Amino acid sequence: MGCKHSSSPPESPIKPVQNGGPIVLKSKISIQRAQIIDHQTSNGIKSLSSSALSISAKKKTCLSLSSLPLPFTVLCLEKTLDGHDHYLMKRFQLDTPCFLLDVSRTHILLVDGRQLRLINMETKDIETCIIPLNCGDIQDISWSSKLNAFLILTTDQLYKTGTKQLQPIPIPQIQFIIEGPRKSYMAVDGDDLIINRCFGSDIRRYSLANFSLVQSPYAYANGENLSVTNIRLNSNKILALAVSINTKQMIDLVQLKTNKLIRRISFDTNENILYPINLHNNGQWFAKTCIPCVNIGHCLISSEGQITRLTLFPDQDNFIRSICMSPDNRWLIVSRQHSIELYQPCSSFLPLMKDLVDASSISL
Repeated sequence: MGCKHSSSPPESPIKPVQNGGPIVLKSKISIQRAQIIDHQTSNGIKSLSSSALSISAKKKTCLSLSSLPLPFTVLCLEKTLDGHDHYLMKRFQLDTPCFLLDVSRTHILLVDGRQLRLINMETKDIETCIIPLNCGDIQDISWSSKLNAFLILTTDQLYKTGTKQLQPIPIPQIQFIIEGPRKSYMAVDGDDLIINRCFGSDIRRYSLANFSLVQSPYAYANGENLSVTNIRLNSNKILALAVSINTKQMIDLVQLKTNKLIRRISFDTNENILYPINLHNNGQWFAKTCIPCVNIGHCLISSEGQITRLTLFPDQDNFIRSICMSPDNRWLIVSRQHSIELYQPCSSFLPLMKDLVDASSISL
């Protein structure tokens, strides 16, 4: 289904959903058709309005993307990933293609075949742990600032490991041994842990304070041929879900507090948008785009649902397997084929902002 490099499996189980009327999720999650909007913008960066910009006259440099308006996030990412490696700190070669990884302020945890690798981004040291044969296949990895630990989701149960020593410890409150192995995804922010099992037919919300289930399993109700794969949660408690309906791939943004869909991000054409990534910056999301069997692209999605296309690695293969931004926006990690690339995002475009706004009258 979908693109060659899609995050949706080709044989995803399908959940039927009726056409017409609201799409209702169990446990009081409802999706009103009137709230579903297709979002599409033209290629390139929109013109900048001085009223939309903010900068401090006292700040000469910026070491992160934090609090940047979307047009400048676009400039920053395009310059950082222009293929000239000016902002590349280190390239780590891997034994296998890497899709499962996440990042803290100091470390990267990733899956490389049957190995977990913990990379210290400051020292560039790597610690390796062999995944035991009796451990279920790893499904997802997420960093938890609340626990100060990485969470590792397998087909059997949830594990955690700190950064001082790579030692996965099982969390007995969350396990699925009796239920049997299923394809699973997870999202973490603050006290919230969301686990999506079986492509959207079983989505659960847990509290990380005690790993208790705080919301009964819910799913999209009967209707369309719908499948949910990757999920991500940002600090605004917006849950982004990669959704497939028949052969069309899109991203749903759900307000976790109200359990309602606030936006459906999609293209009117046969182009797909998928694999949302939280950039830890004003509710902005990174996502992949593709036209099946034609091309692969990348874009940013604003908190209002505006899509802005990115031009990354313009003079070389632009395929990105996965991408992560550290919570403090200091590090950008890109997974490409058999390597992990560690970048410090560019900030050299900031002097351009001085020419566009009156810095003395606006504050960042």
